[in-house]
Amino acid sequence: MFKTLTCTATLIAAAGIAQSQPLPAPPTAAYTPPAAASCASETLQVYFPAGTSALTPASRAALEAAQARLDGCIVGQVSLNASAADARSEAEADSLTAARIQTVTAALSTYELDGMRVSAGDMTDAAATLWTPMDRKVEIRLAAWAPEIS
Repeated sequence: MFKTLTCTATLIAAAGIAQSQPLPAPPTAAYTPPAAASCASETLQVYFPAGTSALTPASRAALEAAQARLDGCIVGQVSLNASAADARSEAEADSLTAARIQTVTAALSTYELDGMRVSAGDMTDAAATLWTPMDRKVEIRLAAWAPEIS
């Protein structure tokens, strides 16, 4: 009886294999893995019009380009250094640099570049602004690295 059941099962399995679809053809092109993102730390300069803390279209484009370059990377520490050489007084410079840092911090969050921690660094010294009247920017330093694949 056992031989009969075994033979019957083998015949049914063979009939099923004979009626199944053939295997697909092997690939004709060699496999090339997708390009890995270049995850290197970056320094960006975001410039502002005189006396304002509004982002320009060029600054937005720079942040979008950084977002595209760092897509798939891990963004760590982000440090911001602001300057407001276009201010008329030291008090105005302090409030303008704070507003510019706040604007850039919000933009970093929008473009998903805020990383693990954002810290505001030193502001420009008022005495140094006499030599750089066009210095009205926020410098962004992004630490980035590739994720480990296990």
